Amino acid sequence: MAWFRDDAFRRLFVNAGKLLSANAIAAVLGLVAAVLTARVLGPAGYGILALVLVYEATIGKLVTFNAWQAVIKFGSEALHANDHHALRQLIKFAFCLDIGSAIAGTVLAMLLAGPMVALLGWDQAVRPFLVLYSVLILFTLSGTPIGVLRLFDRFDLLSYTVVLSAAIRLAGVAWCLLTKQDLYGFVLVYLVTGIAGQLYQVFASLWVLRREGIGNIVWEPLRGVRSRFCGILDYVWTTNLNSTIRMLSREADELIVAGLTAPATLGLFKVAKQFAQVLPRFLDPLYQTVYPELTRLRAADHRRAFVALVKRSTLIVGSVGILGWLGFILFGQWLILWTVGPAYSQAYLVAVIYLLALVIALCGFALHPAMLAVGLPRKSFKAQVVATAAYLFLLWPSVHFFSITGAAFIYVIYYIIWSLLMLKLLSPHLCHERNLA
Repeated sequence: MAWFRDDAFRRLFVNAGKLLSANAIAAVLGLVAAVLTARVLGPAGYGILALVLVYEATIGKLVTFNAWQAVIKFGSEALHANDHHALRQLIKFAFCLDIGSAIAGTVLAMLLAGPMVALLGWDQAVRPFLVLYSVLILFTLSGTPIGVLRLFDRFDLLSYTVVLSAAIRLAGVAWCLLTKQDLYGFVLVYLVTGIAGQLYQVFASLWVLRREGIGNIVWEPLRGVRSRFCGILDYVWTTNLNSTIRMLSREADELIVAGLTAPATLGLFKVAKQFAQVLPRFLDPLYQTVYPELTRLRAADHRRAFVALVKRSTLIVGSVGILGWLGFILFGQWLILWTVGPAYSQAYLVAVIYLLALVIALCGFALHPAMLAVGLPRKSFKAQVVATAAYLFLLWPSVHFFSITGAAFIYVIYYIIWSLLMLKLLSPHLCHERNLA
């Protein structure tokens, strides 16, 4: 195929391939672990676990800087200029952001655990689980490591992370089953799993930096980082706010479902989301690899290749997503009944609708990376704010009147609005890149 004679396009799929096999294994292991957990805990217990997980994710992402985006954006330029001093300074700056936000997030999550449970109207017996799992935020230092590994094309090392975490989690769940653990045991297993994955990425990134001759990062002074990387603070804050808004669009539904329904209903919704997220999990390697490639093409001023990569990758991912959605419509109900059991049968329709939203997201998977690569994080942020505001405005009444089915349907509306806004903002720049090629 002529497309694969293009170096950037071929490298995109080579790097994605390194992650794909690992993601496939991790997806299977993760689904097995989730199925076993859901069957043992039941909808009510699984709903409490879902609240624990979404609480940590929400607080953690509220304060965590997406340092990996800055590492790739400005690191690509430093590598292109062969400036290792600048790269060391950039990586230390990013690590400082990760560490500071991790400490702040842990303290905030522990302090807000009690008020959050009271606000949702749940039993205060849930609070210790929230406090315990909040420890994971303290180890959430993977922003910079992810950026380093992607910057140096070490997607093989990244792929080990998901497999390692999934394997440990499944082993832990098996231990819970054999020793007849209660909810506390499952929360502890999920916590240990998360910590192991985070620490692995940190050590892997430091090893790669040492191999590349970029050591002594700790002693690199941060003085002059703003003048060396013009606009880095604005870039970091904008991408962080963008990620925070994106997090609200992904996690707010579970919090609102928790506030308006019973734990068992949240358990059903969590199962529906997990089945729906299997397909995007398989296609996630392309999302992870497309941004570094687009950034390299932009830094090297390869405009025609930039536009071609956006279009070709979007066509492939979108086509696979649509086929996967049709397959789930045919076999999803049987799959849910066969795995988690009849107690979760109501999750099928919700999963079908939710997966449709994710398919729409997959059809526009290259839009956000392209906006960042051409230096338009603020425009991407504005689109995210508008789409998320509409989503949150509609989410509460939808859940109130239509329960979890309404939450899934509004998610479809959200991704339609977001995709249209991103296309409108990015299209002039894609046309400009093509005309200048």
